[in-house]
Amino acid sequence: MISLSVKQAIAGEARKVSPEECCGFVINGQVVPCQNTSPSPQDYFTIAAEDHVRASAIGEIEAVYHSHVNGTRGFSLPDVAACKQSNIPWIVFHSPSADFFYANPTGGAPYEGRQWIYGIHDCYAILRDFYKREFGIELDDFERGEENEWESKSWTMFVDNYSQQGFYEVERPERKGDFLLMQVGAPSPNHAGVMTGEDNCFYHHLMGRLSEKSVYGGYWAKVTAKVLRHKDVGA
Repeated sequence: MISLSVKQAIAGEARKVSPEECCGFVINGQVVPCQNTSPSPQDYFTIAAEDHVRASAIGEIEAVYHSHVNGTRGFSLPDVAACKQSNIPWIVFHSPSADFFYANPTGGAPYEGRQWIYGIHDCYAILRDFYKREFGIELDDFERGEENEWESKSWTMFVDNYSQQGFYEVERPERKGDFLLMQVGAPSPNHAGVMTGEDNCFYHHLMGRLSEKSVYGGYWAKVTAKVLRHKDVGA
């Protein structure tokens, strides 16, 4: 999802402006650097409106990028919020480790091979994207906090909201789109999977791993708390 040439260009820009964060856009497969106008450029980035206008005149903005010099290895909570608000893919380059992180908030990321970005690419995001693309059903998004918040007894995002999203409980997964609500080492159900409709498989995304397709049964059946079906998905 990030070409080698784009990675090399962003890493080069990060080295040039270090210890400040670099920032800019990817347009037509090319990196377009912008000035970081944040009052605290070592910790945050801001792209001036005129730079945005200038970049837009070159072509369609394919991604926003910036580096982290001393901060989070990956997307910070403000990054997640801003990325989702922009509805444009973002790239974060972590200078100390030279690692890249990519998030696509548009819903267009592939079901398999997504990088874990809590709040953008996580198990609930796959469910939302699947329903939108496969059935044209828009499920509400819900604000996320810090990773591992689901270890608290007070975290009940799935249990509190599945009914109002149109899901009801059934005995077993039998249809494409059936929602597997699982409880994986947490006080309440904290993991979502969605049946692909083929070969008893489901898509899901575990923390810190790439999203994947797994066969339902065995361990996954044991940790399934509820099997849910949407009222607007037929047989």
